[in-house]
Amino acid sequence: MKTASVRVARRYARALALLTDEQNSGDAVRATLDSLVQALEGVPDALAFLANPTFDLVARQKVLVGLLDGCKATGTARNLVLLLLDKGRIAALPAVRDEFAALQDQRTGHVDGAVTSAVALPPTAVARLQAVLKRQLGKDVALTAAVDPALIGGLVVRVGNTIFDASIANQLARLHQQLVSD
Repeated sequence: MKTASVRVARRYARALALLTDEQNSGDAVRATLDSLVQALEGVPDALAFLANPTFDLVARQKVLVGLLDGCKATGTARNLVLLLLDKGRIAALPAVRDEFAALQDQRTGHVDGAVTSAVALPPTAVARLQAVLKRQLGKDVALTAAVDPALIGGLVVRVGNTIFDASIANQLARLHQQLVSD
């Protein structure tokens, strides 16, 4: 069962996605929400202050408007954030941003992934791997690279919930399992 905050975030994100589709402003709204949430996370207890109903609503609105001005938030994103504050749902802003980003990625066929290797991969290898994944999955894949010497060699690629494990450590573990089970 989904928690109430997830349901609330998903509801606002869906409405925002419909609105930004009509206005063709999804990328701008997403960038604004990203910078706003990042700014809120950079100030300890900022979101807790904004979400606390014991503080005067006008004072919280002034703080939020200052933050919105600092992030150069306009239009739809600004209206959404102010609406969340007025409705007492500002604490859901990071979840709304995440849900909106997921919806937008789903609509555009974009997916994030990670590639882990035993040694650092050159950017050209990451780009080639992205191209192969795009052909295989039919989606644009944005990979982040990481290094884990425990892999010994090879790669582990995670895209969404799918893991492609072509590491030497995994192959050795499978060989060990076969030898032990015989």
